[in-house]
Amino acid sequence: MPEQQLFEENLIFQEDFKDIDEAFGTMAKRFAQANLVKNSYEESIKKREKEFPTGIDLSIIGGSLPNVAIPHTEREHCKVTKVVLVKLNQGISIGNMMNPVQRLQNVRYLFMILNSADSEQAGILSKIMGIVTNVDDINALEKAETIESLYKVVEKYKL
Repeated sequence: MPEQQLFEENLIFQEDFKDIDEAFGTMAKRFAQANLVKNSYEESIKKREKEFPTGIDLSIIGGSLPNVAIPHTEREHCKVTKVVLVKLNQGISIGNMMNPVQRLQNVRYLFMILNSADSEQAGILSKIMGIVTNVDDINALEKAETIESLYKVVEKYKL
């Protein structure tokens, strides 16, 4: 099977959201309008995030790095396999994956996994972890000011 792009330029966004619920609501509507997810997606991703937070504290990699989250839900709610990158102009708080009772502040990037495939999840998570643990990539995302420049940072990542 040939490699496919993990990211697409038309699925990269720069946004201002006051919290994760607003982010999920807005993005779920966009995904539904683009026929990427089923109607059950928004409720499912909000429920899953409450039960299994996806925030990742990057301070262990570099003290000044912003935090990230990798929200996802079960495959039956998705119609495609894609990763959507959302750069948040203002950091929001989200539950910490490693310590679910803790809220992470300054989450500036959402790597939203849409996965309709049976076997892709581990590979997608591995690729995203490769990005978020690469200080050069995170610093490049921080410097990127346009959708095009954000895409240039992540376009090298393939499934």
